[in-house]
Amino acid sequence: MPGDRFPHEFVPKTKPGASTDRRLFGYNVEEFPALQAPFRRSTWFVNQPREAFMHPDQTLIINSMEQNKFLVGRTPEDEFERLQELDGIVDVYFPGDRWVMESDEMGRRELLNEIRRSVEGQKALYRMVEDAGLDVELYPIIVGWEPWHYEHCRELFEVFGTKSCAFDGTEYDSKFNLWDDLEALVETLGPDRIYLNGRVSHEHLLHVPDEVVAFSGKKTILDKIRQPNGDHDPERLTETINWRVEALHSSQTVLDGFMVTN
Repeated sequence: MPGDRFPHEFVPKTKPGASTDRRLFGYNVEEFPALQAPFRRSTWFVNQPREAFMHPDQTLIINSMEQNKFLVGRTPEDEFERLQELDGIVDVYFPGDRWVMESDEMGRRELLNEIRRSVEGQKALYRMVEDAGLDVELYPIIVGWEPWHYEHCRELFEVFGTKSCAFDGTEYDSKFNLWDDLEALVETLGPDRIYLNGRVSHEHLLHVPDEVVAFSGKKTILDKIRQPNGDHDPERLTETINWRVEALHSSQTVLDGFMVTN
């Protein structure tokens, strides 16, 4: 397995081949050392040269944290087959987010089955990748939102040989719920580093645990820098990202957070 490639600070979610994403994020190694693409769009890199979208020195992250309709039926074998096709192309992969969380409708047994399905799938994929010697670094996704959910993910750290992980924040509307669930994750499992997927709001980032070292997103940022003619302002892009990175490293009080708008 390759060396440490865990992302830091802001990682843009991208659509491979999209001209806007290539213009704003591709070939800008200093500001964007890593780019993320969803699993469902990773076939672009099978059929097109990676350099047509991004700089050779940028880290390519493929992420399985997607909408339910793209997850249902996806197997570790599907993921392994794709990673074989992308061997030497993709640098980092976050696997195994196959569960469909409907917390208001699912009982404890159903939730546990979904968590176990994700955990077992991640373990299976890691072993397949390791046995095949593929040149990609895998980090686990921690699923759930309560301490007992996290406990069932603990063995992922042992199998993957790391205390770094990803956590999906896409469905969180409340910053307080996000902070509480991340704090519970830190207290339960003690991860070294957390990659927070799908949250780029200044307010959401302002009081996340210190273990959150990277975050991903795009839509809110592009909305902020869109000009009246529909184009995006690269200078404002730098400003709005830096504001969020500062929030990630901030030690302000929760009271201060009430005065900050998204």
